[in-house]
Amino acid sequence: MHLNPSTNGALRILMICRKSPGRPVTMPEMVRHLGLSESLVVKSCHELMRAGYIRGRRGNGGGYKLARAAESIDVMEIIELFEGEENLFPCRLAQDEECRIVTACLLRVACERAYSAFKNELKGWSLADIAADMDFDAGVSMSSAC
Repeated sequence: MHLNPSTNGALRILMICRKSPGRPVTMPEMVRHLGLSESLVVKSCHELMRAGYIRGRRGNGGGYKLARAAESIDVMEIIELFEGEENLFPCRLAQDEECRIVTACLLRVACERAYSAFKNELKGWSLADIAADMDFDAGVSMSSAC
């Protein structure tokens, strides 16, 4: 299982925002502490804002804050927002093209079971749960932790 960089970045952005509730987290802070490229942070923040998970404010005192309580943000929601089921286990049956081996292919079945187990494992995990032990205020870089 491999999450794309935007998904990984989005989860880490949410985690750093969770651990900095008193003030907005700036773009340079995210880049520095998360070890992500600025373009990835911009892209992920934009999508998280569009979906209503964070709020952003420009200018002096600006940055990003959670728009919802961390306990109400489900980890699987974020993964599905950035990945989509078809990106995790691509299968030609979802496309207009016909698959030549569909009657003999058990890969699709195995992948569907694996994805179901993946979702079940993450079911019930919230942003508050995955960010519980993180200490952003101490200046710990998350770039080597994930």
